[in-house]
Amino acid sequence: MTYDLLTIGDVSIDEYIKVDDAQVVCDVDKQNCKICFDYSGKIPVEKYEAGIAGNSNNVAIGCAKLGLSCGVYTEMGNDANADKFIAEYKRLGINANWCVKNTGRATNVHQTIVYQGERTILTYHEDFVYKVKDWDDPKWIYYSSLPKNFEAFQAKLVDYIKQNPQIGVGFNPGTYHFKAGVEKLRDILAVTHILFVNKEEAARLGATGNTRATHLALQKLGPKLTVVTNGENGSSAYDGGNLVELGILGGEVVDKTGAGDAHSAGFLAALHYGKSLLEALKWGTINANGVVGSIGSVTGLKTKEEMEGAAKVARFS
Repeated sequence: MTYDLLTIGDVSIDEYIKVDDAQVVCDVDKQNCKICFDYSGKIPVEKYEAGIAGNSNNVAIGCAKLGLSCGVYTEMGNDANADKFIAEYKRLGINANWCVKNTGRATNVHQTIVYQGERTILTYHEDFVYKVKDWDDPKWIYYSSLPKNFEAFQAKLVDYIKQNPQIGVGFNPGTYHFKAGVEKLRDILAVTHILFVNKEEAARLGATGNTRATHLALQKLGPKLTVVTNGENGSSAYDGGNLVELGILGGEVVDKTGAGDAHSAGFLAALHYGKSLLEALKWGTINANGVVGSIGSVTGLKTKEEMEGAAKVARFS
């Protein structure tokens, strides 16, 4: 069976804890900031919510809402939290056949502290073992966050991709990918069609400097197309010939969790529909802007109809 997109990676239940009793302490250039609470104190919570999350989850839901046929491969616990994902996927028409429950294990749960629109995430990943499977015939694979034992699976995934060169590959490195370092990522980067990172993540891959220099350095690692988001400075995409840059949209920022995934989903969907790089950046930015306006990583994601309407009237700074 042919379908548009398979996302691969860990999922989690995200618990969102919004606080207003904290302090942010930064160094002189305000590049390195820390959130501070009273040690041993009881911190009042302004708002609490919980929902399904994780890079692979967010991108699959984002693309499904935009009209793509999607599936998710993830390893999860055998618990009520796992059932929440499967129920939502079935509701949205996302293939959940590759959502694997592991007996005696718990589904990942993350705590996200939201303060002044920024988020600090406490993450814990069960060391689930991922395996290459018969995923039918996806047009694209979106590979993202995995546990720290990702290397064996990644090597087999690279072999699978080489054996199926018709499949496009999107890669958004996760926490343990970056911790392992760029040398451990060279195999997957060499077969990546689209690399999605933010400016800070690009630097961790050795790509620094201005926008063009950053993209050139990333493309030397292998990706054919690189997409870099840079917060209030907007986003950019480079295909080896054309460098396209786009500003941001206005609006209140409540919680930035899921913004990068929303941008990736919008960008991928736009390319699926034959849009230009500039239009793809617009779709990504509109999608991300919808997500940051509320708490949760999938709240605010656009449908195809909503996206097309917003793209006609959006004004970027």
